[in-house]
Amino acid sequence: MVGHNVVGILVFAAVVGFVFVALLAIRRILTMGRTAFTRDGRVKLSELFIFADSDLLWKLNMAVVLVLPIMVWLMLDAPVLAVMTAVVMGGLPRFVLRGLQARRLDRLHAQLPDALMMLASGLRGGANVQQTLEGLSRDLSPPISQELTLIVREQRLGVAFEDAIDHLAQRVPSQDVRLLSSALRISREVGGNLADTVARLGDTTRKRLMMEQKISALTSQGRLQGMVMTALPVLIVFALLHIEPQAVGALFNTMRGWAVLAIATLFEVLGYFWIRKIVSIEV
Repeated sequence: MVGHNVVGILVFAAVVGFVFVALLAIRRILTMGRTAFTRDGRVKLSELFIFADSDLLWKLNMAVVLVLPIMVWLMLDAPVLAVMTAVVMGGLPRFVLRGLQARRLDRLHAQLPDALMMLASGLRGGANVQQTLEGLSRDLSPPISQELTLIVREQRLGVAFEDAIDHLAQRVPSQDVRLLSSALRISREVGGNLADTVARLGDTTRKRLMMEQKISALTSQGRLQGMVMTALPVLIVFALLHIEPQAVGALFNTMRGWAVLAIATLFEVLGYFWIRKIVSIEV
């Protein structure tokens, strides 16, 4: 009897110790994740000129990650879907941030040819580079006006023109912006007809942008087919779940069903990215 009590106490102590260690590990992981999320989020949002409380965004994200999967589990009685929902909600902020970055970069690319032509016109009119950039920062609309305003403010604070241009190329991951930075820096160092160089760069950028838009229009059907082919199996599974809940329920209530869903999800994701890779043509 005493031996059974000792074994029971040891088992209880082991369980308590395991739970304590697990809670400490979870707390440490959450702390590290919160620190990385707030630090990276603050930097990346500031690059997008979005000034939001990254700590508040972390709390909202954690609330969604905890609450929404529980609701899915209680409403559909599907633990696999609940886990998948938690994973998707956990990666949603990064996906949204990349979408905002891509959208801002596309808008900046669309504004760049006109900005280069206006820069060339200002230089031909007798103004220097700094005066022309200052005028463009007032006349143009965001996001390119925001980047030009940063260049002007850095120069007012004493930053060298070459360094300010290099900072622009670092903030904007674009080949056209890097070419502009190189042209301005070389002209600053060795001289030359900067207006003609900027005008040719603007014309080349406009032609490349038109080519990209044409390719995007020609490949739009392929992208749409990729989205439809990815979403169709999911919609079919949900439809069958309502039509034949007993037959399809095995996918969500058995280990074999979970394995089938995991494999299907893996191939769905791979197929979607494969199609996107095929229709993505670099210019």
